[in-house]
Amino acid sequence: MIFYRPNNLKNLFELLENSNATNYFLAGGTDINLQTKNIPKNVNIFYISHLNVLRNITEINGHISIGSTATFSDILHSDYLAKHLPFFQNSLKFFASPIIQNLATIGGNIVNGSPTNDVSPLLLILDAKLELISKNNSRIIPFNSFYRGYKEFDLQKNELVKAILIPKNAENNLETFYQKVGARNSLTISKITVAGLKFIENNRIKKIKIAVGSVNEYPRRLVNLENYLITKRINEIKKDELTKIIAVEITPISDFRSDQNYRFVVCLNLIEKFLGINF
Repeated sequence: MIFYRPNNLKNLFELLENSNATNYFLAGGTDINLQTKNIPKNVNIFYISHLNVLRNITEINGHISIGSTATFSDILHSDYLAKHLPFFQNSLKFFASPIIQNLATIGGNIVNGSPTNDVSPLLLILDAKLELISKNNSRIIPFNSFYRGYKEFDLQKNELVKAILIPKNAENNLETFYQKVGARNSLTISKITVAGLKFIENNRIKKIKIAVGSVNEYPRRLVNLENYLITKRINEIKKDELTKIIAVEITPISDFRSDQNYRFVVCLNLIEKFLGINF
């Protein structure tokens, strides 16, 4: 294992181009530092947390751009986010402990690929995009196309997540919902996470977005459920139809934190709570 500390992005991509080993990017290191097995060997580790160009939180072309190495403390103290995306910012208040918040990065949380990661359900409902860069290319993709499977991503060789782009008006005039269920009230590793945005007028759903975490191999939008709900009046929603659609869209597992049935029932209950339904 060889560690590199590039001077800038140009130097980073030069080092990557000359590397014959498997390459990993390291920022906060809060996940890899906990590993006791399956630690990668014979790899090159490129430390990037010191590269300020990857840490900025700015406004660009109607979007809030959050650099991939911005820490969760950076996010929680950002004036841009407090002004334009307060729901997103406030939803992450209980992410880990203050010590971890000072180290963990939003890019690391995304690319680690854990189904339980806190930030992805929020990015899904906010129509976020990812700016990806390599030595000779830059591209922007919808966040909802980034995950391709469990810890599988739309990332090309030696490509890096530079920033997360969220429309600065993504929350405007919408009711918001974010709830993470875990074994405790703080420092919670999610058993189920549900995030939602909705706009209801005259008791009819005019706009709705729902995303879940910890109940599939990666966080995802519940598109079929959204299609069922859109244009419906609240009193037109049927319990059996709602349950049937959710049963197709989520595939919870049983593990040491919860069993499959618990995850399904709690997910269903949270979605009903978000919709304001009491069957």
